[in-house]
Amino acid sequence: MSEPADTRRPGRPRSAEAHAAILRAALELAVSGGLGGLSMEAIAARAGVGKATIYRRWKTKEALFAEAIGSIAVMPDIPDTGTVRGDLDAASSAAIGRLAPEAFQVIPRLMAEAGDDPALREALDSALLRPRRAAIGTILRRGVARGELREDLDVEIVIEMLIGPLVTRTLTSGGDPDALAGLPMRVYDTLAAGIAAPRRVG
Repeated sequence: MSEPADTRRPGRPRSAEAHAAILRAALELAVSGGLGGLSMEAIAARAGVGKATIYRRWKTKEALFAEAIGSIAVMPDIPDTGTVRGDLDAASSAAIGRLAPEAFQVIPRLMAEAGDDPALREALDSALLRPRRAAIGTILRRGVARGELREDLDVEIVIEMLIGPLVTRTLTSGGDPDALAGLPMRVYDTLAAGIAAPRRVG
């Protein structure tokens, strides 16, 4: 008789455990060898699962890696507190607070590796930076629509100015979460005088 479909080899992780192990293995291998050297075979071996288990969930290593990044850097919903500062404060606090503990060590190393790995750089951009850029853009454009920010605001350059110091601090601190505490709002407050709408007289 054939073996029942749900029988697993001794020592193999169950579904939820296997999923988490695969994501963790992808991150660990990307840190050590970049995305270019990443293979489904290597991920399967490190996670202790069969290749079929991986291919049932992801068709490509890029899709797998994007989910792995998302698993340690969850992007919260965009808040609407009524002010740009309140929105950015709530969004940045939630984003940092929802980072998995290992993200503070893994993300700086992935960023460093991405300098010489275009595929890894694109994966990080699409899974980590692009969603955050979009969220900040929504908050800023909402501020312009409310008349809180100047009408001629260059939203894209302000996004870069807000994110840039966070990326730099993440890299230079080696991912120390304490180094990021309060930084987003300090950056915003420094910029605010230059991007606020002119006060109306009378």
